[in-house]
Parts: sequence; structure tokens; C-alpha cells
Amino acid sequence: MTDDQPAAAPTSPAPLWEQPGITAWTVARLFLDALRRADTLVLPSADGDVGYLISALGHERRGHGAGVSRSVIAASEPSAELLAYHRTMGLAPTRFYCPVPASHTLPLSQAVLEQEALLGRIRADRSLERMLVAFKDRSAELLMERLGLAPAYCAPPAAVYETANDKLGFARAAAAHGFAVVEMETANDPQALAAAFASLSRQYGRGCVLRRRRGAGGHGIHHARSAAAARRIWQRLRAGGDVLVAPYVPAARVLRDVAVHGIVTTDGFAPLAFADQLVRNRRFRGGRVSDDWTAEEIAAVRNTMQGVARWLRDLGYVDAPAGVDGFLMREEGVLRFVALDPNIRLTGTTLPWTVAATLSEAAGRRFVWQVESFRIIGTALDFDQVRRRLGEDLLSVARLDRGGILPSVLSTTIHVGALAASHLRAILLAHDRAHLDFLRSRIRRLGILMP
Repeated sequence: MTDDQPAAAPTSPAPLWEQPGITAWTVARLFLDALRRADTLVLPSADGDVGYLISALGHERRGHGAGVSRSVIAASEPSAELLAYHRTMGLAPTRFYCPVPASHTLPLSQAVLEQEALLGRIRADRSLERMLVAFKDRSAELLMERLGLAPAYCAPPAAVYETANDKLGFARAAAAHGFAVVEMETANDPQALAAAFASLSRQYGRGCVLRRRRGAGGHGIHHARSAAAARRIWQRLRAGGDVLVAPYVPAARVLRDVAVHGIVTTDGFAPLAFADQLVRNRRFRGGRVSDDWTAEEIAAVRNTMQGVARWLRDLGYVDAPAGVDGFLMREEGVLRFVALDPNIRLTGTTLPWTVAATLSEAAGRRFVWQVESFRIIGTALDFDQVRRRLGEDLLSVARLDRGGILPSVLSTTIHVGALAASHLRAILLAHDRAHLDFLRSRIRRLGILMP
């Protein structure tokens, strides 16, 4: 199927968690069921992707988060209090598999491969038959082979994941496969940089963006307003490989900053959700999934994504999750979804989508929701403090239909005297956009929100 539902009449009504006019809910339901199965092991961290930053501060959070899967590979177990809270809503694994000690220099798949005792423990779980990895590099591929587990929504080879996430290859594929994309050129020497900047900066008159061919999470993106600034940035970036140059698209030209999440099938792209990107200080912080999309906007995104799906099928990337970031823009009277970044893996919004869908089923209602990461300065936060400060705005199993704030990931990384820097990734479930804005304002009860 494509992003439209099959022509035949469905045998069951659309689920409450459907994003109206967007979600290909037949494909989405199968994906959700696969993640819930007891025989599926999930490695939710995409830390094997090029550009994923693993730092000494916070690396133990990899694999954390409310979720619907029973068996998970993570760098560590979350706090007992947060885990107990998630379990009240059926949103916590029953088994964690964690390398000890976890290393901030290794992706989790590689860390597990190097620990025979942990490999043996996973193999001893006879209930496991399949495995889903967020991003398949060679280590993840080897891990699945060593464990003897079949791929679940991650069958394409590691080499295909690498090719599909090359930003230059993505941009070059656009014309042949029929999708709109922000133009990009390589700058391998100062002369090529000067020519690319002169050409591309004229498109919108606001300079250019310089970045590497691979990257994740909005890292390593630099806005050069002048040719001189571009040269300085290029000098810093070139040691890491090819440098790409693209026109800077002013915010005034963008109607919606969009992240698309879905499954590539043999018939096309099957959306799970269209999200408005939450970008703070030029860094990706999360996404908002709402019900205010017009038919024209939906059609524009679908048109581009079907072209992207044609390219991915040609590469051999099928029956696996994928996302694309881009801009909805009106040019010469035509609304287009102009693709910018390929996220050909399990995106950071996909697992929160499974949580929102599960809670929607349990509450018996549709939610407008968002997932967002916060950096909070104040006293060191633990779950008991979060519970007290949020009060009735904390999502409660006793009143799910009211919505609320679901702390998904929580940790404190830096202590300076009485102050600390805490990280919170929260899923906010609301009745409408106004309620969602209200819930986000309540996060300020936890401390000072950093940009």
C-alpha cells in the first residue's frame, strides 16, 4: 500500500491514534504490534549512525525512554522510581540488557558484541526470535548474526543504511526520482567553495549553510552570511571529510518546518505521523503532532515522500522505518514539501509515537501531542521531585483521558554546588494546541529551561 489506505473497505474502524488524513494506519498497526511482541528485542539507540554524539556526560541514557517493547538493549537501566511509574501504564520493558560497564566511546551494538556473558544471557532467552535496531551499521548487523535473531523492520543491509543517509546522494537523487530537495553542492577546495557560495547564496539572499555529508540531530550545521565566514567554517569542517554547501532558507519563507515519520513499503511511503519540528537555538529538540494539517499540505508532503520512497526502493531499503526533514514552502503559487535531511532509520519521534498511540487506546480518545528534550538548571532532579512539582499535570494512569506530562527520560549530568544540570525528555499529551502550550509552560516548575 501507499500512504493512502487500501481500496477495499477496511474490516475495522480507524484507530483513535490516527493523525487524520495522514496515518497509513493498516501499516502503522502492524508496526506497532511488532514492537509489542514478546519475541522482539529492540535496540532503540541510533548511536551507530555517523554524527550521533556519544559524550561522557549522559551516554548512560542511550536506550532509555517510555516504550511498548518488552526486551530492550540500553546503556543502563533507568532509575527505579521512573521505571515503576512507566510500568503503571505498561510502558516499560520487563528485561533490560546492558553492557557493564557501558562505554561512551562505543555504540551499544559494539559494546554488547564485546561482552560474551551478555551475549550468552540474551541467547538464553528462548522467547526472543526477532530484533529491531534503530540504525544498522556493521556492528549491529554482526550482533543480529551472533544472536541468531531475524530482522524486524530492519532487513536492509548495513551498507544500504550508509548509502541512504548520505546527504549529497539524497540531494542528487531528487531529479531522477521526482522529489523536491534543497540544492546542495560539495566544496572540496577553496575555489569550489567560492563558486558554490556565490551561486547558492543568491537563491534567498541570506548566505549559505555549511555541513558535512553525514550528521544527525542537527549537529554540525553552520550558517555563513558571507564568503569570508564560509571560508572560516570550511577550514574547520574539511578535516572531517566532504563539506556540503546549501542555500540558507530564511524562516520567513517557510510555512512549516516538517519532520515526516513512516515505513517504506514495496508500494510506497506509509506515514505514521507528520510533525512540526521543535528547533531551539538551531538544535533539534523534538516534534509536535497535531490535527491541523490542510489537504493541500498533506498532498504536498505525500508527493515528495513517494519520490523519496522510489529512491529508497531502488537502493534496496524496504520494509523499514524512515524519516525526512524539510520545509513546506509556497513558490510561484505552488505549495511544495522541499526535502532537506534524510533520516533513514528509526527516527527519534517514532518510538514516542508508539507511546502516544498506546496511551490514546488506553484513554479512549485522540491526543494532540509532542515529544521534547529540555535542559534544566536548578536542583538535581529525580522522579519524586518531578512528581511533586508537576502535581496534577503529571500524566496519571487514573485519569489518562485528561492528558498530561509523561517524563520519558530523566537524568542529571552536572553538579556545581547546590545547582545541577538535568536532562528531561517528555511526551506531552493534550486535548488541543492551547492545552499543549499550557502543559509545556508547566515544565518551568522544574527549574530554569536552557535554550
